[in-house]
Amino acid sequence: MTYACEDCGFLFCRVGAVKECPSCEKPHIRPATEEETGRLEKLLEQGKTSLEIKEEQTL
Repeated sequence: MTYACEDCGFLFCRVGAVKECPSCEKPHIRPATEEETGRLEKLLEQGKTSLEIKEEQTL
């Protein structure tokens, strides 16, 4: 499930119950909206592409 922190805006995925934000450690988290989930998926995909390019360059 994807969550959003209402204090710092951090978006993150976790399986199971979550009590606090892993970034700011405050308990004001909620399920992310569809828009936020899409934004996180795009950011993660960009990160994967970047990692693949770096791996190819070092080989």
